Amino acid sequence: MKDLSGLMTINNQDAWTSYRAWLCEESEEDSTSIDELLRPVEMKEYTTVEYREQNGEELPDDLPTPAYKARDLTLYIAVYGVSLSDYNTRRVALLNALRAGWLNIKLTGLPLTYKVYYKGTTDKPKVYTDVATGETVGMWKVRLREPKPGI
Repeated sequence: MKDLSGLMTINNQDAWTSYRAWLCEESEEDSTSIDELLRPVEMKEYTTVEYREQNGEELPDDLPTPAYKARDLTLYIAVYGVSLSDYNTRRVALLNALRAGWLNIKLTGLPLTYKVYYKGTTDKPKVYTDVATGETVGMWKVRLREPKPGI
């Protein structure tokens, strides 16, 4: 397996070195995980006033500084093991790290560090084992919450 160290950190720990994990996609043509991280953050609504006797709504002449809604992220994560047992050990270690509290996730090439917490998974892992070597890779969707999105 190719060395993927340095591509993603979770709480300042290299995901590859610590868990043999990386952010992946469902297929080579797909970019769902990166698209999810780069999706523009949705703005909160401005506070408006509606008068029954007037059309529309009233807003101040100078709008307040924009504020943004919290958002949920769904990312594909993969874990590699030299055997099924090694894969399971690494997968459990990664899940324990994800469940431990706040996560600061940083990806090479993206300018932000994403401060999120783990909400769960959306499906069971898809696990592939090379019968000749025993090497095992599993991937699954992880749901994370970013309560105060970076811009």
